[in-house]
Amino acid sequence: MSENFSYQDYVTDEAFLASYNDYQSRYAERIRESDKVIINAINEIIAKNPGKRLSVLDIGCSTGNLLLHLSRLAPGADYLGGDLAESSLKVCRNNVALKGIEFKRLDILELDDDIKYDIVVANAVAVYFTWPEYERCLKSVFNALKPGGTYIVFEWMHPYSCQDLTIYESSLGHPGGMRICFRPIQKVNQKLIETGFSKAVFHPFQMPYDLHKPGYEEEVVSYTETLQSGERLTFRGALYQPWCHMMAYKA
Repeated sequence: MSENFSYQDYVTDEAFLASYNDYQSRYAERIRESDKVIINAINEIIAKNPGKRLSVLDIGCSTGNLLLHLSRLAPGADYLGGDLAESSLKVCRNNVALKGIEFKRLDILELDDDIKYDIVVANAVAVYFTWPEYERCLKSVFNALKPGGTYIVFEWMHPYSCQDLTIYESSLGHPGGMRICFRPIQKVNQKLIETGFSKAVFHPFQMPYDLHKPGYEEEVVSYTETLQSGERLTFRGALYQPWCHMMAYKA
């Protein structure tokens, strides 16, 4: 376990990425429930801009599953995939189903503000960032958005304004440890305002069906527990995962 963990460590861990890229292959045809929310949000934006070809950047695109589904289900846009992991980008470029989509090595903390997008998507990307990195991320995305642009994210955010939580987790996939951040929605919203975003909307995510609980000696993966109220909570190992979609708007 290392408190010196950097998001750069995550994208250069080739042993982990080989396993992770293989894991991602199961979602090439089966769409994640959380991805459906993102796809619907982008389709709504497309519908509000008839006759306009929108530009969409999926930053931290991994093996391109979201872009594959977007190209099929939200065809009214031009898509670009960006990631720091060369092995993931290679998978994308070799996938004939992703033909026509460009993939670049991009860092969300240092996007080229000479290139502007209508929509930037960061799907489970910023959970590894320290607060200084998170603020750099917001500024980078804000500068890369066109006026009227939208930043769509899916990450761990919760309603407890006085609890700002960072943990260091060791697992089979990350034996050296990695940092995971659970951010209060109120603080995230304040950082967005300070960056220049005009408004943000937060939607806590709940799985619509049960996920099987793995064995205690296996790699930690997501599973669900259902309360008497019917609310379904998502865990990974001993951790509750407060997944949340957010859409932030640039005036």
